[in-house]
Amino acid sequence: MDAYRLGIKVFVEQPAALRSEDFIPVFHRWIQTRRLAEVLIDVADYGHVHQGPGVVLLCHAANYALDLEEGRPGLSYVRKRSAPGAFAERLADAVRAALQAARLLEEEPSWSGKLRFGASRLRFRIHDRLLAPNNAATLAAVRPALEALGARLHGGAPVQLHPLEDPRALFTVDLVASSPLDVATALARLG
Repeated sequence: MDAYRLGIKVFVEQPAALRSEDFIPVFHRWIQTRRLAEVLIDVADYGHVHQGPGVVLLCHAANYALDLEEGRPGLSYVRKRSAPGAFAERLADAVRAALQAARLLEEEPSWSGKLRFGASRLRFRIHDRLLAPNNAATLAAVRPALEALGARLHGGAPVQLHPLEDPRALFTVDLVASSPLDVATALARLG
């Protein structure tokens, strides 16, 4: 698989306490302090869109967003520029970037430790319908990399793959583990 427009969503564990407008000053501060290891450009507020992208941090190589899709808030990372390495390496890098940003959000003083993300369910997407249609052939092509990544994140424990079976949608698979996993532990296991 030669895809590089990879998306990862890390879900919020207690979404009731979440307000999308609270992310705007945080993302602006990240731009000012160069909090992430990439070129940070701007912040866009889509909070008015029902179950939409919420607040987006636009960067040169990727975008980060408070994603409110399906009423399940989380932090989404979408790579938009090519990256070196094989598919499995690009996948691990995308997950690492998403988890690092989620961890930084958890540590933000404005939330006083009240914002928590979980890594026991991660949503994986390929944002390229031509290269990766949402079908069984794409799933077969990425399954080994997804299962290896899941085993790495969960200390060898099996991870279930739950594909979204809508041929009109982006290729989407949820990686689901039976035991809880916090973001810090997942990051440590990724190395």
